Amino acid sequence: MNNSKILQLLENHRDRLFEKLKATTISQLYKEQYNDIKAGRVFVFDNGEREMLRDLKQLSNDISHDDSFANKLTQFLNLDNNSLTVHFQKEFERVFSDILDSNKQDEIQALFIEYDHYYHYTSCITCYGQQEYPIIEEPRYITNEYDYNKKILFLDNGINFQPAWLSCEEFGNLDYLDINNELENLFKIHSRMLLHMALKKLDLNSKLDLFKNKPFSFYINEHDDKVMMLYRLN
Repeated sequence: MNNSKILQLLENHRDRLFEKLKATTISQLYKEQYNDIKAGRVFVFDNGEREMLRDLKQLSNDISHDDSFANKLTQFLNLDNNSLTVHFQKEFERVFSDILDSNKQDEIQALFIEYDHYYHYTSCITCYGQQEYPIIEEPRYITNEYDYNKKILFLDNGINFQPAWLSCEEFGNLDYLDINNELENLFKIHSRMLLHMALKKLDLNSKLDLFKNKPFSFYINEHDDKVMMLYRLN
């Protein structure tokens, strides 16, 4: 799979989520939950249905959060992607410098970026040795598709995502909704595309030539979650 295809896949993941979020509001999400319960499409246990329906009906009439939700999507659209790409280029260059300092660059054939929760912005980097690595078109678990015992290098000061991951905490305490998680996912998925663009620019400037074992793969995942491919050197 070439890098144009990888970029298209990353963009598709982001765009699907953005279109889903753009098509709704907080009050509309509450209304949909209310209708699902009333229609029997969703079941509420512990005899809490009546109370939940009462709450959802009130919340669906409350439009006070709709503007802030729309504003968060506007903030996403107004991200300075050029500056963020430059930021990620510098982050990668710092990581590559650490790899060169280890003198293990000739042993490596794959680099995994793994991050923890959204507000823990600094990722870690794990580099693995020569073997076959999977092509990934949709995020999935790949533990059984490579030998993780061939770990060559671990860096606990990896890529810092803070400039690209805007705070969504204002939506974290909304009853019955996890919309903050979806907004956070939007920024996380978009940052993957920016990482790809940063790697592309570094590749064009021969900054990825330190990796001799081809094909060389860059991957990304949240801790204990599905893995996605970022870039591939053939």
